[in-house]
Amino acid sequence: MASKKSSDGKHSFASIILIIVLFGSLLIAALVPEQTFEAVRAKEQAQIVSWLGEDTDQWILDRIFRWLETVNAEAGNYLEQKESFVGKPAIDQWMVHRVYAITIWAHVILYRMGMLILWLAFALPCMLAAFTDGFYQREISKASFTSQSPVRHKAGLEMVKLISMLMLLWIFMPVFISIIIAPVAIAAGSFAWWMWMSNMQKRL
Repeated sequence: MASKKSSDGKHSFASIILIIVLFGSLLIAALVPEQTFEAVRAKEQAQIVSWLGEDTDQWILDRIFRWLETVNAEAGNYLEQKESFVGKPAIDQWMVHRVYAITIWAHVILYRMGMLILWLAFALPCMLAAFTDGFYQREISKASFTSQSPVRHKAGLEMVKLISMLMLLWIFMPVFISIIIAPVAIAAGSFAWWMWMSNMQKRL
């Protein structure tokens, strides 16, 4: 019975994330002007260059180059094939601007995904170390009179869910956010995994 409730909770969390991303993306695609996406992309690239150098920026662009080519080609082909969308100049012009805005938005999304790939070299060792330390903390507690905390165990899992949701929203949000969010999320996620593992029930 408990396992069924747990499964339902997981599905509901995934459903909420899916609804937020889906409807949020539709609103962003329909309402946010292309200048906003261009400004966000320019600021994030400028920050990467100023903090980590042009080589790092080029490394990110190399990782997402094929995806960028695909997005640009698909958008160009779509506009070439559509001489008129609905036959009304005002609406047709709005549609052209929307396609261009979505293309630049795709650039922002891909660039942020490239930044996450860059931070994997730092994230994986940190999370592995936290997970391993939590595992051995749990093993030590098995041989002692230290009790596990189900509250902390659940809090660790909830923190992981929250961090994952915030990082997913960050990828899609058309707002400039400092790249400091990446190491902060990695540190918080590592701590959450440690808390989840170290407080797992002894009988498992």
